[in-house]
Amino acid sequence: MFDIDDALERLLGASAAAPPVEGVPAHETTRSVAASRVAGPAAEEGLLLFHFEHRALLDVPGPWQRRADDGALPRWSQGVLPEPKYGAFRHDQGIGSFHPGHRAKWSTHELCHGLVGTAWRPGASRLFHATAGRLSELVPVVLWYTLDEIGLRRCPRHTSPLYRTHCPACERAAAQGAGPVDVDSARRHLKAARDFVEQELDAVARTRRTGSPVHHVHGSLDLCSDGLAYAASHGPRLESPGFSMWAERYLGPSVGGYDALEALQDRVVAVFLHLAAGEPLPARGAVRKDWVHQDVAGRVLQGLHGDGEACLPIWEHLDDGDVEGTIRTYADVAGRVGGQHPADVFAPGYHLLEGVGRSIEQVEEGLGTVVPMTMQLAEDAELDLVEPFVLDDAAARVPLGLRFASWLGAHAAPHVVALARYEALLRSAGGEADLVALGVGTGLRWAEGVHRWSGPFDPIAWAEAIDAGEVEGRSTDGLLDADRPEDADTGLAMGRGEDGELVLVALPVKVVDLAASELPAEVQAELGDLGLVRPERWPG
Repeated sequence: MFDIDDALERLLGASAAAPPVEGVPAHETTRSVAASRVAGPAAEEGLLLFHFEHRALLDVPGPWQRRADDGALPRWSQGVLPEPKYGAFRHDQGIGSFHPGHRAKWSTHELCHGLVGTAWRPGASRLFHATAGRLSELVPVVLWYTLDEIGLRRCPRHTSPLYRTHCPACERAAAQGAGPVDVDSARRHLKAARDFVEQELDAVARTRRTGSPVHHVHGSLDLCSDGLAYAASHGPRLESPGFSMWAERYLGPSVGGYDALEALQDRVVAVFLHLAAGEPLPARGAVRKDWVHQDVAGRVLQGLHGDGEACLPIWEHLDDGDVEGTIRTYADVAGRVGGQHPADVFAPGYHLLEGVGRSIEQVEEGLGTVVPMTMQLAEDAELDLVEPFVLDDAAARVPLGLRFASWLGAHAAPHVVALARYEALLRSAGGEADLVALGVGTGLRWAEGVHRWSGPFDPIAWAEAIDAGEVEGRSTDGLLDADRPEDADTGLAMGRGEDGELVLVALPVKVVDLAASELPAEVQAELGDLGLVRPERWPG
């Protein structure tokens, strides 16, 4: 398929510089040479990622559901909106997802899906859909597990791939950009990638030849099973008359839609050789507008409960580039047939028109689950802070509450900002419960996920007073304000113990920002017993 020595030579001479891609933090495309090789053609073809929290969730039409729970939508909890694997992701959706709670690897994985595409044709069998699904998944998976690991920086505690394990310190290291390439490790990764792709394509060929699924299992990876699960979940949608009308209009080769498995496989191999061996990737000629039309047209179809005939006058406006007319016509049609609300359908999580494209209502609901007292003060003051926040909210791997608290610094009085930060930290605190099994070690550090807060008042008491209606928000020169709480210098450490329960520990303000090794001995002992600080090393 490719010569490993040649591929390695090209890799060692390659730069990890990458052009900007809409909806993607810049450092996530420069973490490895493979990531930059994804970003280059993605930017040329106008690919982008939508912001998952800004993208309004739409009800799943009944005819598209195989089981009753297929239509269940995720709900906000503690400022987190979970992304269901098969409910949110679709191979026929070229625009990928940016979820703030996911690892940085997901950006190029999602863009890679856009570069590959999918296969679909009218009347195709479920085995066709399942095989298309496994082919579409092949290169993004190989990128995740092997190619993106070449030259990837890691923290001192991890020197090999983590696969599904998340390490915040490794994420911070990778954000510095691609590191030096270890030749032996790179050679192993390239060989593993080539072998996996060849064996998977062989299994696909045997599947098509025998008419029965042939599995290729490598560790925990089984793309055949993934394809079968995808076909089971999405089969009713892929086979519906409305989807057929949409696909024949918006799923052409320029946006990754192929009518034969052979054509999809050719594209899979081309993308793989580009990422692994640095070979040129043929351009398909798409631009941003093509992906947006594909995506918005699909949301219109879903908003009208899969009724393709009802979509036709709306799609005509979209094809003409008349987004305002598209929204207006959708509203008229939806009013007659009972479609989903236009504000939801036309909130895909990226810019459509000035002030249109992001779900303010959805983000407001999420903020209510993570900074409820701050939101109560804003409601008292009759200040709309959510819309300007959403319009300023760039893609970042930071929880919703912390992003809002940071943004609030320019829009609220300092003590209100401090309250918001307290609420956000409280609900995003974590820990490293698995390390408790190692017992006593040497050195000391703060556990990952433990947060620290300090301020001139007691945030717990003040939040309780707001909840009880004893404090009301007001607007002072356009800033969110409220009567200042009583002076009471307060320090807190917040984390989660071995049982997963939230732990709050009062600390002297003067020690809150110290390294764990610099804390007073009695504080170290208390925090150590609770698991909020951890040894740096243990005897081997």
